[in-house]
Amino acid sequence: MLLDSRGGVGPRVTSLLHDGGIGTISKGRLLSSEERLLTRLLSEVFWIADKIGLPRQAAEGAGELARKAVFSKLVKRSRRPAAAALVYLSANNNGLCKSMEEIASAADVPLNQLNREVSRLVFGLNLRLKPFNVAALIDKLTRTLELPQTTANTACRIYQSAASSGKISGRKPAAISAAAVYLACRREGVKKPLSTVSEAAGVSVLTLRKAIALLESINNP
Repeated sequence: MLLDSRGGVGPRVTSLLHDGGIGTISKGRLLSSEERLLTRLLSEVFWIADKIGLPRQAAEGAGELARKAVFSKLVKRSRRPAAAALVYLSANNNGLCKSMEEIASAADVPLNQLNREVSRLVFGLNLRLKPFNVAALIDKLTRTLELPQTTANTACRIYQSAASSGKISGRKPAAISAAAVYLACRREGVKKPLSTVSEAAGVSVLTLRKAIALLESINNP
């Protein structure tokens, strides 16, 4: 369910209704093609936002972006990749720790397709993505894996060392954070299978292996 600061739940979110939730579409009037498209797109946005437990404010933000995208002719037919991209952009704008991998998995869309949609909408809507908070992602992952805080601290140090080298710029945050957590577990003698970490992070084992190799080459030149 979408989280509501007032304690309520459910789909009655103003920006997730095609008429803004205030009955601006006159009773009996046929919807325009853009309004029909927006209705379908908002349905997809709501479904994804609800599935990942997006807070109400961020869900409304995704609804506003959907409205702008439709009326700017950036979305010409209801497509789940576009809805997933709008959810990702709103989560990013609200400083939420939602990786592209997590949203792609929840929305059941290919990661590369989601990445293309995000890039297209960022350009078309003239948006600016905030730098991803990898430390928050590490904290979230260690809590999911039920690891001690000392492991999270070690993982953060591994990441910060790699980040200061400038060699991980442009790499997938989910993969880098998972690699840092896996290496931290190994350093501290905590047994966590590679497959368990990759599943919790929402990345493939192959992607995780490559990220681990990269961090090891930086931390152990």
